[in-house]
Amino acid sequence: MALCNLNKTPFPWFGGKSAAAPAVWAALGDCEHYVEPFAGSLAVLLRRPHPANRTYHSETVNDLDGLLVNAWRSIQLSPDATADAASWPVSEADLHARHIALVRWREERQLEHLMGDPDWHDPKMGGWWMWGQSCWIGSGWCSGQGPWIANDDGRLVKRGKGGKVSRQRPHLANNGQGVNHAGTREPGVSRKRPHLGDDGQGVNRPQAREPGVGEYHPMTMPELRRWFDFLSARLRHVRILNGDWRRTLTGGASKTLNVRMGDGHCGVFFDPPYATIAGRAELYTEESFTVADDVREWCLEHGGDKKLRIVLAGFDVEHTDLEKHGWTSVEWFKKGFLTGGMKNASGDGKATQQARERLWLSPHCLRASTARQQTMFANLMQ
Repeated sequence: MALCNLNKTPFPWFGGKSAAAPAVWAALGDCEHYVEPFAGSLAVLLRRPHPANRTYHSETVNDLDGLLVNAWRSIQLSPDATADAASWPVSEADLHARHIALVRWREERQLEHLMGDPDWHDPKMGGWWMWGQSCWIGSGWCSGQGPWIANDDGRLVKRGKGGKVSRQRPHLANNGQGVNHAGTREPGVSRKRPHLGDDGQGVNRPQAREPGVGEYHPMTMPELRRWFDFLSARLRHVRILNGDWRRTLTGGASKTLNVRMGDGHCGVFFDPPYATIAGRAELYTEESFTVADDVREWCLEHGGDKKLRIVLAGFDVEHTDLEKHGWTSVEWFKKGFLTGGMKNASGDGKATQQARERLWLSPHCLRASTARQQTMFANLMQ
């Protein structure tokens, strides 16, 4: 089996907007500069329908979670080493050991190297983080919150409030996800019998000894290397920032020269954590229940800029004020169990949260009214 789709993140991500990508790009068009202040899984960027890495076209992404940024930078700059670190059996003991190591690594202020050196990255930690994210159940991976910690003897012990990680069973509900995806596996193992006979002395005769016992596939699956090599090439010219979302949206950062001086446009896709009004639980390592409100205020202030095409994702109740200022609301979710952005469903398979997903398109987005009509028509036909 081979991976058919390489335009996706090699780890699961809460609230990913892969299904929303067509509507986002229909609104932004082939903009000269694309900015994603909350990078997450880069689901929208990776599904861009236009050619990547072109002259005079640029893409800038940002995220506050330094472990996530290190993972993307490691794929970008050291795909083979990162694939080697990410390729490992699903093991409960290793999940806890690597979890503690990652949290400790972050606490040792290693992430500050991301800010101080544009080429700095740690492929081992990047691969471990992706592997663990693919093994972890639910939210809380590398949050630094939990009752368990490694003591001075290196043993996993429960400390209650003094702990660093949660202890749980790895993800076992399907055939694997992210870097553990079933499509990365080799179809089998090749074995051959070692040389045994020589004048009736068998393996006790020194001349009969072989250096190995057969030909096995390597620990790092060739499909995983191919996936990381593709992502490395795709992200070759993507600028990856690690910090507050506003840093990507200053005039100098968002409006590149051909946007400022020519007919170019900057397309901005916002996917902030859902606000308090959405009624969600904690999901993200770098958590905030108010940043969505701050983003909406920025959108109100800049929505009339003809150089900007802005798309903001959220729940139906979050950003309705924008509609009073010429913004268009678009439904994008797909019906079905575990589809859409916030993947909540009731026990009978009926969506309870999916239908609330919305995109708000700024007045200068392309085909805003057409996109809404097409979405409404598609929903009626389902």
